[in-house]
Amino acid sequence: MSDVTLPAGIPVWPDTLPLPRIEGYGLAPQSNAIRTDIDSGAARMRLRLTSTLYRVRSEWRFSQEAFAVFDAWWMHVLNQGVLWFAMPLTAGLGVQAVQARFIAPWDTELLAGNRWQVKAQLEVQDFPRLSPDEVQVAAVLGPDAIALGDRLHAWLNQTIVASDYW
Repeated sequence: MSDVTLPAGIPVWPDTLPLPRIEGYGLAPQSNAIRTDIDSGAARMRLRLTSTLYRVRSEWRFSQEAFAVFDAWWMHVLNQGVLWFAMPLTAGLGVQAVQARFIAPWDTELLAGNRWQVKAQLEVQDFPRLSPDEVQVAAVLGPDAIALGDRLHAWLNQTIVASDYW
C-alpha cells in the first residue's frame, strides 16, 4: 500500500480533540485533468499533476472547553486555517495520517447542553491507497486478499523481528 509521507514540522491535530463524526463525513477527489477540445475528433485530456487533492466534508461535536481549544488552535497554530497540518482521517484503507488544511473558515451551531457542532471542508493531499500491484491482486482474488496480505505482512514482520532477537 502506498503510504503518504508527511513533511516534518507541520502542525498536528491535537490528541485531545475528537476526529470528525461519521455523520456528514465524505470525500470527493478534485479534477486534476485538463481538457482540450479540438476541431475534429475526440477532445484530448491530460493530467496537470500526478497527485490528487480531495475535498473532505467534516463535522465535529465539541464540549465548550474542546471548542475553545479547537478555535485557538485554528487561529494561532494554523494561522486562521491557512497552514497544512497532519491529522488522522478515514478513507479506503481505514484511518490514516494525512496532510490537510481548511478550505474556508468553519461554521458552528450551538447545541443543547452547551455543545458546539462545527462543520468545515478540508483539502487533503493524496490519501494512502493500494499500489498498482495490489490493485491487480485484488482484481483477481477479490478485496479480501488485501486484508489477508496485511495480516501475512504483519505476521512476517513479527516473525523476522523475533528471529533476529533470538
